[in-house]
Amino acid sequence: MTRSAQFKELLQSISFRELTLSIDLLVSVYISYFYANSLINASAQQLASVSWLSSLLLQVLIYSVVLMVLSYLLLAFISDNELNQPPDVREKQINLIGYKYKAIILQVGICVAIFQYQIEANGWGLAIEYHIPYLPMHVMVGAFLLGEIANYVAQLYKGRTGDIYE
Repeated sequence: MTRSAQFKELLQSISFRELTLSIDLLVSVYISYFYANSLINASAQQLASVSWLSSLLLQVLIYSVVLMVLSYLLLAFISDNELNQPPDVREKQINLIGYKYKAIILQVGICVAIFQYQIEANGWGLAIEYHIPYLPMHVMVGAFLLGEIANYVAQLYKGRTGDIYE
């Protein structure tokens, strides 16, 4: 079997909801990669600059909106009005499971960011030696991005396995 035949078979085996979640997952992973790569390759002056950080966050926001709109338009063209159909009870349960994991990651990220801010403000531990500007904000953005990825992964996993009542 050729690769194109395998790819066509894969596309036919997944539901439209799974295709939508997969595209959203790929967009979230790309945006997370872009954000992390920008931070890793930034100089110390860039990390300390509010204008550079603002432009990075604006780029992340613009990429998020543009990629999500493009994916929605692509899915609207290839669907048979499946985007307009409301989710059934099973899909709603799967969505709730994904949101649960997302909420947990966001809550932990916010708590870590607040704790990190207190460490920096009081000069405790390694905060004096390793000062990273705006670290609590980066922790919150990272928690948001990881939460989005976990949401889509959990929905895809639960939708495939059918194990929605933990």
